[in-house]
Formats: sequence, structure tokens, C-alpha cells
Amino acid sequence: MPDADEQRLRQMVSHRLEADLPLPIDQLTWECRRLHGAPAGPQGRWVLTQAAPRDRVARDMAALAAAGLRVDAMTTEAEAVGALYRHGINHSCHPGTEGIVLATADEWVIAVLTGGLTRSVRRIRVAADDLDVTCRECRQAIEAEVPLREVHRLLWCGSSETTPARQKAAESLGLTVEVVEPHRQLVEVGGTALTSGQLAAFGPALGLALAGLLEHNTVIRLAGREQDRIEAGRRRVESLLRYPWAWMATAIGLLIVTLIIHVAAIKWETRQMQTLLKGWDKTQSTAARIEPKYRALLRLEKYRIDVEGTIADLCRVVPDSIVISSIQLSREQRLVIKGTASDPKAIFKLADDLRTGERFASVNPERSEPGQGGSFTLTADLADVRRLTAGLPRGGL
Repeated sequence: MPDADEQRLRQMVSHRLEADLPLPIDQLTWECRRLHGAPAGPQGRWVLTQAAPRDRVARDMAALAAAGLRVDAMTTEAEAVGALYRHGINHSCHPGTEGIVLATADEWVIAVLTGGLTRSVRRIRVAADDLDVTCRECRQAIEAEVPLREVHRLLWCGSSETTPARQKAAESLGLTVEVVEPHRQLVEVGGTALTSGQLAAFGPALGLALAGLLEHNTVIRLAGREQDRIEAGRRRVESLLRYPWAWMATAIGLLIVTLIIHVAAIKWETRQMQTLLKGWDKTQSTAARIEPKYRALLRLEKYRIDVEGTIADLCRVVPDSIVISSIQLSREQRLVIKGTASDPKAIFKLADDLRTGERFASVNPERSEPGQGGSFTLTADLADVRRLTAGLPRGGL
């Protein structure tokens, strides 16, 4: 298929399946994936597609559910045999086309693979009294996919009882037949290595298990549980356990960096403390050390005026008949109030109220113009601002 995004790729695959398969696309359960490991062809990338009749998939899933089994992934025998070819037998991979036979006394499983990709899987019954018929059916199963001359070799897996059949197949097909053994990592529960007969009898099941363990992210899933639900936890665990040495090296590196930063911080603080201790003059008098602070205090007390409190106390005694238009408060604690009054007596009452408080002193109505809208001007001094002189005692720190 040519390179395209996932949506476009699925559309192209569905059109190809509609044209090639005998069943309509709406009666099939199908899935596809890109083969990133396979070399690109002249027209694009290889795409593996698998399909099965939808009613058969539903029937098999219902049978498994009735048996109390929750299916992780339902796929085809092609995935199982391919995983067995890649991970379950000891052999040297070949980029060309190969055949593999899982032979038992009653049945042969014949698969054709190209570059590790399973192209077809066939099962034939063994004619015990006539091996020529069985070999002829084996040839037909292979030639149904590729010409026999393109097959590089035939991999044979079976017990010693199938040796005559292997020799007969080599003579009949004219191919190089190599006997393969189970991979050394395939062992029974007790640690005993699997035999060739066991691998031939349970090869597809073992291949399906290997695909679920080693290729669960790429295996084509025709049915089963949602992949995201079962893969999230597995991916997190595998991401942690896939490179233990890298995690260990990272942890050690972070520990070393932490120790370096800690030691550097301690040395810097020690150097700063030593600098401060060296610069400390024990002969300097206490009065000389607090002189700058004392002068700062004098400036603070000299210019600190509580503007918010002054305005609050003023507004508290202003009667309703007076409208204040402006208030000026200078740094010399001089307060100038301007406004208008509908009642001339209210101006003198405001002055008396300000005098009775503790915040204002020398309250004087300086100007009143009742004939011009009742405007007035009133001045006062702040009585709560106290200045400290330089002659005050310095007994306190």
C-alpha cells in the first residue's frame, strides 16, 4: 500500500478486501497493521491484513464466554504460526520464502512465510497407509500460495515417529528439509525442555502465547477485550522493567548530583559565615552600631502621618448640612478643609466638634462666605503627631 495516514489506509484496505474476498465487507471482521520491519516496496509499505467471517467470530466468542473465559485477543493462526517461527524454534531466519511443517501422526500444519511474515496456513490429514497422498496435498498447499521453485527450504518439526514422512516429503517436493528444535527457553513447568513432538502438537497454541507475551502491541485483534484497557497497566510496568540498568544508572546519577549540590551549599554557607565573622568589629561600640537605625527612626516618627485615621475622624463629625469639597494635609501637619454649608451655624459646630477630639488642635474657621453659597475654609493642626528630638535619651536599643 502507498504511505498514508491511518484513516486513509483503512479505506484503501477495505476497498481491496471488497474486491479480493468472496464475502461482502460488511460480513467480515477484519483488521490491518503496517509492517514497519519489512523493507519498503516500489509502491510503498507492506500492510498485513487479516479477516474472518463475522458470524464465525461471534460464534466463537459466544462459546468462549459460555465457558467462563474472558478473551484477551482473538486472532488468526497466521499470527500464532508467525510468532512460533520468530520466537519458538531454533533456526536462522531467511529473507526469502520458506515453508514450515508441524507434523504429528494424524495431521500436518503447513505454513508459508516470506521474511517472517505468514502468508498462508493449511491443515491436512495424514494418510497413514499412503504418504504419497499426504505429500501431494502438502505440495498443493504450498503452491496455492507461491510457486514451489521460490521456496528456499522447508522447516520440519515433529517427533521421531514422523521421520519416514519427512524423508518422503523431501523426495516428493524436491526441497531442502531442515529439522528444527524448540527454542531453549521453551520449557515445561518443572524446567524440562520441550520436545519436537510437543512443539508439533501444540505449536499454534504456543505461538499464540508467544505473540501475546512478546508482540501484544502489534498482534492483529479480530475480537476480544479493548486493547487500551488491558494494555495501559502492562505498558507502564514494561516501561519500568524494560531497561533496569538505565533506571539504576539514572538513580545513581541523580544521587551523585544531589550530594554535589548539598556539599556545595554547605561550603558556600560556611564561607559566607566565615566572611561575616571576619568582618565583625568587636571594638565597635553599641551606640555607634545602632546610630543609623536611630536616625532612621527619627525620620520615620517625624514624617509619619496617619492619613486614613485623620480623614476617618474628620468625616465622623461632619454634619449632613456641610459638603466637603477639598481636604489638604501637608507634611507640616497642617490641615485645610474647604466646603459649603447650607447652615452657617454648622461650620462653628464642626469646629467645636474637632476641638473636642484628641487628633486636632488650633481649629479655626478662617473664612466664611454665607452670601456666596455658604462656602467656608477651616484650618487645623494635627495634635497626635509627635516629633522626637535628637536630645532624647538613648537608653533603649
